[in-house]
Amino acid sequence: MNYFAYGSNLSTRYLREYCPSATFVRRADLPNFRIEFRRFSTDMQGGISSIVEAPGELVHGVLFDVAIAEIEALDVLEDVPKGLYRRDTFLVLDEVGQWHHADLYRVVDPKGPYTPAKQYVDLMIEGAAEHNLDPAYIHTLASLRDSLD
Repeated sequence: MNYFAYGSNLSTRYLREYCPSATFVRRADLPNFRIEFRRFSTDMQGGISSIVEAPGELVHGVLFDVAIAEIEALDVLEDVPKGLYRRDTFLVLDEVGQWHHADLYRVVDPKGPYTPAKQYVDLMIEGAAEHNLDPAYIHTLASLRDSLD
């Protein structure tokens, strides 16, 4: 199934720890949303991402093909059964202008915003660079990371 990664799961290395079948399909964007760090992670000691509606903005990300059983296991990791995140299906636009249905995770009851966790942003940068996302976006992430030191 199509999974749209935009946070720490942009990193194939990190995502495959939980979803070994994850295979890169293509770069894609989610229009009219932006990323905010709206959940605090005690494991990472900082904010982790979610999407919020933002007309005219884009969330840059990656489409992965992931086995259904692994997505269901990822639901547990993302705390879907606890009601902290939910998995929803959205339409994302790929780099050649085609629309795709893809599942993604977002915070159910956003708090904060929180100062982003350094380790989390590092994974976002790793994945964005790995998949050659928009250089301006990678620069924005790098500047965010620099501000956390």
